[in-house]
Amino acid sequence: MHSAGTLNTLKASSTPDAVSAGGARASLRETVPTGGTPRSLGPFFTLASRAPGLTRMLGPLVTPIVPLLAPSLRRNTHLNAQRIFGHQLSPSQQRAFTRRVVSNFYTFITDMATASRRSADPALANDLIGDVYGEPRYRALRAPGPGSNQRRGAVLVTAHIGSFEAGLLALRQVEPAVHVVFKRDASAPFERMRTALRRSLGVHEAAIDDGMSTWMNLRDALLRGEVVVLQADRALPGQQSAAVPFLSGTLRMPTGPVRLARLTNSPIVPVFAIRRPDGKHDIHLGQPIEPGPSVAGQADAEFIAIAKAIEAIVAKHPEQWLMLDAAFEEDRSGQP
Repeated sequence: MHSAGTLNTLKASSTPDAVSAGGARASLRETVPTGGTPRSLGPFFTLASRAPGLTRMLGPLVTPIVPLLAPSLRRNTHLNAQRIFGHQLSPSQQRAFTRRVVSNFYTFITDMATASRRSADPALANDLIGDVYGEPRYRALRAPGPGSNQRRGAVLVTAHIGSFEAGLLALRQVEPAVHVVFKRDASAPFERMRTALRRSLGVHEAAIDDGMSTWMNLRDALLRGEVVVLQADRALPGQQSAAVPFLSGTLRMPTGPVRLARLTNSPIVPVFAIRRPDGKHDIHLGQPIEPGPSVAGQADAEFIAIAKAIEAIVAKHPEQWLMLDAAFEEDRSGQP
C-alpha cells in the first residue's frame, strides 16, 4: 500500500529556488551546500577520543564559552530557532537555546568517545539504550513474508538529532547486517573516532565519496534483506536533493533514500535516538513508508512523509537537533 493518500502533494519545478514553505513547489538539484564538522574542532575531538572522562567533566565549563567565541554559530542557531519555533526568541531565550544546542553536541561527542572505548563491554547497550518505541511493528515488518524465508530490505532514515551512534548500537541488537551511508568528515580526529566505533559495533560503512560503487553495494545489501541507514535532514555535496516544507521554512533533503527504496521495493522507516536526562537514549521507530511510483511533474509523497517524521521529532526535541549551520534553505545565502 502507498501512504500518499494522507500526504500533501508538491508540484515539481526545474528552478532551484522555486520552493515555498506553504507546500506549493519542490525542486531538485545536484549541487548542495557543504556540511561536516569545522576543522577547528579537531583538538576537541582528539581530547574526547583520548580522555572522554576528562572531556565530560570539562563540559559545564566549556559549553557556555563556545557561543561567545563563535559568532557564526550564534547566528546560525538564531536563524534555526526562528524557523523551528515560528517566531523570534527574546535575547535571553536565544542565548539559552544556543547553549543547549552546543551542550547537546558536546555530549554527543563525549558519548561517542566513551562508547568507542567501551565497545567490547556487554553492558554498553544497557547503559546507553532506554525504551524502544515501535519495536513490535518494526519486528513484524522485518519478518519474512508468508511462505518465504527471505526478508525484505529496509531503508532507515534518521536525522542529526540525539545520538546517531546510539541508534546504530540499538539496531545491531536486532539486525545482523547494518550499512550506514556517510560522507568522510573534514576533521580527521572526528572521522577516526567515528570509524573506530562503527567498526567495533560491526556496522558496515558506505562512503558516498566512493561514487557509484557504493550505491550498487547498498542496492545489493537491500536485495539480501539487510538494512541501510541514511541521514535525511541534510543533503551532502554531490547528492541529488529535494526541497520540502519543514516547520516554518524549507529543508533540502537527499533523494537517495527514496530512490534506493524504489529500486529494491524496500520500506522506509524513520528512526531516531533521543537522549534522556539520565544519559540513556530512547529509540523511536516510526511508521513504515512504502515506496510508490514516481509521478512526472510532481514531487514525491515519500519525501513529505520523511520530512513530517523528522519535523515531529525536531519540534519535540529542538535543542537535540545538532545543526550548527543554517539548516533552512531561506537562510543559507552566502554559506558554502
